[in-house]
Amino acid sequence: MTEKNKNFVIGAFIIAVSHILVKVIGALYKIPLDTFILKTEGMGIYNSSYTIYNWLFVVSTAGLPVAISKMVAESRAKGNYDEARKIFRISQWLLFFVGLVAAGLMFFLAHQFSYVISAPSSYLTMRCMAPSLLFVSLSSSYRGFYQGQQNMLPTAISEVIEASSKLILGLSLAYFAMQFYGKVHIASAGAITGVTIGTVLSFLYLFGYNAVNIRKFPKGNFEKTLPRGRTVLIRLIKIAIPVTIGVSVFTLTSVIDTAMVMNQLEGLGYEEAQRLSMFGYLNRAIALFNLPPTIIAAIAVSIVPTIAAALALNNNNTAIRNAKSALRITILFAVPCAAGISALAKPILQLLYHDGNYSFLLNVMGIAVVFVTMVQVCNAILQACGHVWLPVKNMLIGGIVKIVVNLLLVSRPEWNINGAPIGTLLCYFTVMSLNIYDLKRITGMKFEIMSFVIKPVISALATAAGAILCYQLISQYVSSVVVGVAVSIVSGGLFYFLCLFFVKGLERDDILLLPKGEKIERILKKFHLL
Repeated sequence: MTEKNKNFVIGAFIIAVSHILVKVIGALYKIPLDTFILKTEGMGIYNSSYTIYNWLFVVSTAGLPVAISKMVAESRAKGNYDEARKIFRISQWLLFFVGLVAAGLMFFLAHQFSYVISAPSSYLTMRCMAPSLLFVSLSSSYRGFYQGQQNMLPTAISEVIEASSKLILGLSLAYFAMQFYGKVHIASAGAITGVTIGTVLSFLYLFGYNAVNIRKFPKGNFEKTLPRGRTVLIRLIKIAIPVTIGVSVFTLTSVIDTAMVMNQLEGLGYEEAQRLSMFGYLNRAIALFNLPPTIIAAIAVSIVPTIAAALALNNNNTAIRNAKSALRITILFAVPCAAGISALAKPILQLLYHDGNYSFLLNVMGIAVVFVTMVQVCNAILQACGHVWLPVKNMLIGGIVKIVVNLLLVSRPEWNINGAPIGTLLCYFTVMSLNIYDLKRITGMKFEIMSFVIKPVISALATAAGAILCYQLISQYVSSVVVGVAVSIVSGGLFYFLCLFFVKGLERDDILLLPKGEKIERILKKFHLL
């Protein structure tokens, strides 16, 4: 394995571990918050507020970290270290301004936003969340700078700090707010205040880390003259704008989606408390659906500087090989997750929330896991290759599909909230298909039907069948949902790996990208599994 491949794998591994920790901490935060404090109505307030926050968050920070990491990686690859420093300094000021504007909009327009999404009681939560937009923006400049050096450690640690604060302070504030005031909208605001404090602590860590480590960054410039600040700023914005628009198209679609779902449920005769409760059920499914993509985001974050550096040195074959490996690893990870979540939807909800209602939402969202993870990595590859507007176009088309499906299904009494995840699934399937078409057209990358479709589908069916059969068998003898789900997940995973080896779904390059890949390869060859 080359040194650059090792850096990519190490970076992806660090981010993946941090994302797993963050998700575990998030589960320890959200499950008791949902089950014991806010209930589905309060979580409806919490999550509807987050929809607005996510849109403003994406608009203010989605594109710039990608632009920073790409430009810093290119400058370092060419030995232009002073240029990389200048990119970092300019990005700090730019993100400060953008974050301040976003925070101000959310704070002062909270009432207006709450009526747009048909959840008037969510305004207080939005106001408590607003300051975090400034601190997340400031943190993004540091994360982008160090990701461009393929140093994922500061990003990973800062995310864990943020999540830990949310767990400790968010739960405490929500609990005491509920005890003193007895109103879910105030308790929701308390929970979100813990999130805001977490973003402040995360920023302070990154500030301190950079103060110590910036001195170690090499000095000097291969090119004697540095680009003007205005030139750097314009280039940052040119890269960031299409990335931001691409992601914000979907988050804006999610805002529209939330408003549409809530308004359509209102049109069907549901009161605000009922609408918020149903939206709370939907967001339980979304929270579980978001687990695999959060981990796969590690590949997306790591692949951008890796491909950008290879292309800067005209190593096109290396860039394509890394991109293809990233997509294969994504499929290998996403398929068992999708099959397990979809097959065991009701038992998982009963285990986590003691409530298996609306399990159909998770059945459908589970299948969509494969498509959303592929979209993440394809978007990152297209952006790293310089085709930053293609994901924008594709996400826009997917967003339109989602809105149309919602209009057709959610408004029908027999479907109501159950129509929303179908729109999500078809949206991501559309975007993935368009992304793959564009990658083939631009890079000449070949996607073998057997490796990328048939073998994963066979493995997914085996995983789902194994998990369902195992759960049905165990539930006849053991009443514990915990035991049933745990054993079924392990059994499904075992079925997956056995099937994967049986159909020869693993390739040598994929094995070599893993830690101790050479040793694993020798063992698999010894047993004729590779």
